[in-house]
Amino acid sequence: MKTLLALSLLLVATACVSNQEFDRDRAYSKCESISDKSSRDRCIADAIKRAERERARDNERLVQLEENAERRELGREIAGAKKDQ
Repeated sequence: MKTLLALSLLLVATACVSNQEFDRDRAYSKCESISDKSSRDRCIADAIKRAERERARDNERLVQLEENAERRELGREIAGAKKDQ
């Protein structure tokens, strides 16, 4: 489990710039058809913020799942269960 967490954190850390670029590109393509500049800029800003919130929520969920898995593993060790090898 710890290896899985380390790999997933490494992937997230190395993909941050590309995720931001992806979010920006997606926001631009979503909002490019709006002719009013201020409305288009607001649409882009909202889309980027929404994507950032979704990524933060996904990362929090990943951390929570990993903590739960480690807690279950510790509980099994305390109970004397064999480790998976």
